[in-house]
Amino acid sequence: MPAAIVEIAPLSGAEYEYDYQQLNRLDRDTIARYCGSLRQRLAAIARQSSATEEWVARGYLSVKFILASTLMLSSAEFAVEKNLRMAEPYLAYYALFNVSRAFVLMNPDHSWDDGDLAYETTHTKLLNITQDYLGRLSPKHAEQYRAISQRALRSRELFSYIFPASGPSNSSQSSPPDIKDVIDVCQAVAELAQLNSECVESAFRKLPPVRLDKDSITLRRLYEYEHRGGGPSFRDSEDWYRLWQIERHTQRPHALHAMARPGLVEDFFGAWISDDEMRTDAFDPDASDWTMIFDFV
Repeated sequence: MPAAIVEIAPLSGAEYEYDYQQLNRLDRDTIARYCGSLRQRLAAIARQSSATEEWVARGYLSVKFILASTLMLSSAEFAVEKNLRMAEPYLAYYALFNVSRAFVLMNPDHSWDDGDLAYETTHTKLLNITQDYLGRLSPKHAEQYRAISQRALRSRELFSYIFPASGPSNSSQSSPPDIKDVIDVCQAVAELAQLNSECVESAFRKLPPVRLDKDSITLRRLYEYEHRGGGPSFRDSEDWYRLWQIERHTQRPHALHAMARPGLVEDFFGAWISDDEMRTDAFDPDASDWTMIFDFV
């Protein structure tokens, strides 16, 4: 007998019901306890002077990491179809890695640290945090995440540094997880990020809007990039434009689904279309399923 569908909006404080596919099949009391505790912690955080700016930045980066995860998963599906097996371990693992980053950014128990939370958190810590919080809602989802993420990590490390001569054999010790399983786990984590972000929006809703300064240190990290190996930094014009839109229209944190404006989503995938318009065999992000792990509509 299928589990009853839980309406999550009354528990998270959202103003409409997001189209959950997995979390709304969990126990209602468990979701209620999770949201209640989270909203209580966020209520105190929202009153801090720099909180609005920080959580707008967190939300924007979280949306982009879910977009990146989706792009990697659709690329992985294309790689499987074309027997481009060398790409599978990398794409499977980093899809999981990026969607986990999206969740951790929406977690108030981990400090922003001037943006280092987004860029400097170690892989092991990121995976452990995500597994822990999934387990607070569903031990089954947490165990599935642990198994798939560890297998993906093993496979990525093997075929980044060691390269066993047998290649990605059918053994679980060397082959990447099935891409369908990776998609399923990534969707659960993306929904957890959305659930947290609904609680974030609820915490800030009744507070007065704050005028954002896109040239502040916090927001500049959304559009200015530095190469890890050194060299000059550069400004991304698309990120700058999206931030200008947020500065103009938002002025407070919103749930991820609301922050993922159609123009942002379309332009993100469009940036990866082949420049050779004559090619018919190239990977086409526009033709892929943008909603495979998150309701980007």
